[in-house]
Amino acid sequence: MDISVIIPLYKGKSYITKLLNKIEINQQISKKKIEVIFVNDYPDEKIVIDKEYCFYIKVINNEFNQGIHQSRINGLKEANGNYILFLDQDDEIKDHFIKSQLEHIGNTDLCIANGIMESANKNCLIYKNKRSQDYLKKQIGFIKVRDLIVSPGQCLIKKASIPEYWMENTMKVNSADDYFLWLLMIENKCCFSVNYDVLYIHKYTGENVSGNIEQVHKSNREMIDLLIKYCHNVNVHLLKRAITYKYLMKKQGKVIPSIKNIDLFLYNTIYQLLWKGM
Repeated sequence: MDISVIIPLYKGKSYITKLLNKIEINQQISKKKIEVIFVNDYPDEKIVIDKEYCFYIKVINNEFNQGIHQSRINGLKEANGNYILFLDQDDEIKDHFIKSQLEHIGNTDLCIANGIMESANKNCLIYKNKRSQDYLKKQIGFIKVRDLIVSPGQCLIKKASIPEYWMENTMKVNSADDYFLWLLMIENKCCFSVNYDVLYIHKYTGENVSGNIEQVHKSNREMIDLLIKYCHNVNVHLLKRAITYKYLMKKQGKVIPSIKNIDLFLYNTIYQLLWKGM
């Protein structure tokens, strides 16, 4: 099996047909062996696949609501693919997503594609230019700046490179489980590659967990507690300070937190000027 596509669902049966039709097109273009694993995290809703597809489909029904991280783990335990694609139920990928990602991942552990941030007001590229996307390969930005990957749906992941620690330590607060994964891969000295092709669409509705500042921060704190027990290469104390700095800027304004964290302020300013682009 080449690719396992893992899709947690929560009251998400209305998305299934669109997702499967798009994956079918990807399979036809890539000519690869693909399996799709749905993890139903809303036990009150029965998932039925009415149509036959040219790839294997499995539905895992959680006995109770277990959250996004555990649902992804449940899917991963059943996956047979050499590579993993984690999609959210409302994600969209381009027709040649799988073909392009396989062509670009090479010998690396993770390939990050460009995509579009779609909201009611505007659409914009996730990475404005090649320079900002190349910066991902430096990895330090994941510690000093923020989680630089909008969603796992941008990424093709080598299954063998997913750390056991990520599978054995489930986050209880939804939000940072993917950030947790990237940081563990950095800790394990995994190699990141980038794909400039625009292959992914992230829909921001205002109801996304990422829009809830308090929940994101609570999830980040949970992640920090787990990382402290595991990491030796990643500077978790610097990461904790950077996460707290960004949180306080949203709560208090930029001035006082920046004065107290002048090194992080300077680094983030340089990031904006040199890599992200204004």
